Amino acid sequence: MTRLILLSQFILLVSFSTYSQNSIAFFVDGLPIDKGGKVGLRGSMPPLDWGKSIPLNKVEGGYAIQVDFSDALVGEVLEFKFVCFDKDSNPTWEGIQNRTVDILADTSMESINTWDKDQIIDIYALRPIPSKGLQEDFELVKTMVLDIHPGTYRYNDSAEIASALEDLRSQFSQDLTHAEAYLAITKLTAQLKCDHTRAGFNNQNRIINSIIHYQPDKVPFTFKWVDGAMIVTRNASQSKFLQRGTSILSLNGIPVQEVQQEMLKYVGADGATDGNRLYKIEVNGYDFRYNAFDIFFPLLFPFEQDSLELEVASFEENKRQRLKVKLLRRETRAEILGERYRDFPKTRDDMWAFDIWEDKVGILTLNSFGLNGWKAMTLDYKQFLANAFEALEKEQIEHLVIDIRENNGGNDEMAVELNSYLSEDFPEWEREGRTRYVDFPESVKPYIKTWGNNPWYFSLNPSQKEPVNGYYIFKDNFTPGKRKNKKKLYQGKIYLLTSAANTSLAFYVAHGFRKLGLGKIIGQETGGNLNDINGGQILFMTLPNSQVEIDFPIMGGFTLEPQPNQGVVPDIPVSYSQSDIEEGRDKEMEAVVALIKRRSAGRIEQ
Repeated sequence: MTRLILLSQFILLVSFSTYSQNSIAFFVDGLPIDKGGKVGLRGSMPPLDWGKSIPLNKVEGGYAIQVDFSDALVGEVLEFKFVCFDKDSNPTWEGIQNRTVDILADTSMESINTWDKDQIIDIYALRPIPSKGLQEDFELVKTMVLDIHPGTYRYNDSAEIASALEDLRSQFSQDLTHAEAYLAITKLTAQLKCDHTRAGFNNQNRIINSIIHYQPDKVPFTFKWVDGAMIVTRNASQSKFLQRGTSILSLNGIPVQEVQQEMLKYVGADGATDGNRLYKIEVNGYDFRYNAFDIFFPLLFPFEQDSLELEVASFEENKRQRLKVKLLRRETRAEILGERYRDFPKTRDDMWAFDIWEDKVGILTLNSFGLNGWKAMTLDYKQFLANAFEALEKEQIEHLVIDIRENNGGNDEMAVELNSYLSEDFPEWEREGRTRYVDFPESVKPYIKTWGNNPWYFSLNPSQKEPVNGYYIFKDNFTPGKRKNKKKLYQGKIYLLTSAANTSLAFYVAHGFRKLGLGKIIGQETGGNLNDINGGQILFMTLPNSQVEIDFPIMGGFTLEPQPNQGVVPDIPVSYSQSDIEEGRDKEMEAVVALIKRRSAGRIEQ
């Protein structure tokens, strides 16, 4: 018996005792609970609540409940999640994004779900978005770009911005699919050259999520770009010809260089940090991160089959051959990679590690600062760092390697905690906060969400009342403040491993490391930008007709004097070849070991 029939029977039973014209019957299966455990429902609108569960009833095949909603909520979108609990004060939440359902009038609806599995809708049944609605969306985007975004003219002149807006307006003058609208908006946001501005990957509703995340259209391998070539790093397919170091030459007959160049038009980064753009269109396959390649490849190069034709060349024999591989869902690929590769991280917690090598070198790996949001870290980072630095002191470790090569940023307090073991000071940086508005436009307010419940950003109080060169100045918003509870500092030599992945807070860590003179930086140029970045407060604007959500920063950090248009450039640059990947080399670590040996032999300055 299918769960649809089971749920329908449940609805029929409850309908004898209660009746509502605006009701939703919720069903969930696949729950990881023991006997005696309970299943609850929490949500954004009454009678649901995010702080207290409504218990579900056990039915054949799962758990279910019918919930009635008032007429006042008709037309609203309910967000909800299921929880498991013994005590409702400490539930286990699903690890996915909030589920959603429309509350409709005079209708009894069904919401059928599997625990911890994202909602999927039939994207091929979606109707095109009328141009009239798209033009309304365009006006909202235009207002945010011209009146709010702090970095609109940081790397673009007015003619370039006007041209980008005109391209979007022209596309929105005709009916478009949701996928086409998403791409058009993404191309515009990429023009702003800001890492924090995008048609978001994490905050979309169920329509856009189903299009960009939940389809079985993901390549069954992970890869890196090396000198314009797509080089396989891990294989989730059934083909033996996609081993590490294999070069992918074409995808469905399209040369990978053509794929790369087209995709880069849709990828934002801070200023001219093109290495970060390339990094974003690689695939690492982690279940807790979204890769731009996964999203843009099916949209830009659509295909009807569930397989992909590849032309590949092995490194050793350099023989070309064609093969067909089955496309996968994101979660399926991650599950396969987790089973095949012991070192494949399954959660953000796996991105942190600490080890002491036999030659008295400490390795502190911090590849995420993600404490909040979707699939966040759960480890006690303060205790983790305390244990690590206590061990470094106890074992008298003279060399410490801090590895942030896969860190994309996150929560400031994690960087502050790390710095408290490395320096008595905060890095000095002559910078200030700037906005391009004081009073937020009323026309956009209904479509804005962000973290926190206090919309302080709707009415600002700058340091001076009149704008300077189009900006309102906030002198105190980007100062480090005072340190409390000083810790014992690490006294050995420190080395920082960086890469093009380092944006946002990870960029700030690398920049602060350089400013404080803490040690040598080894790796690749970071993302971010020495002219500072647009970050801090981010608004999430959901366009009412296309349903596309856009991440918009409202305040930018600006250096007082112009700086090179680049990220943090390492003291010792490292690059990779196809053979390096085929051999599984870690060239940054090799460079650190060589540097430590030279220092130990007294051949270079300490």
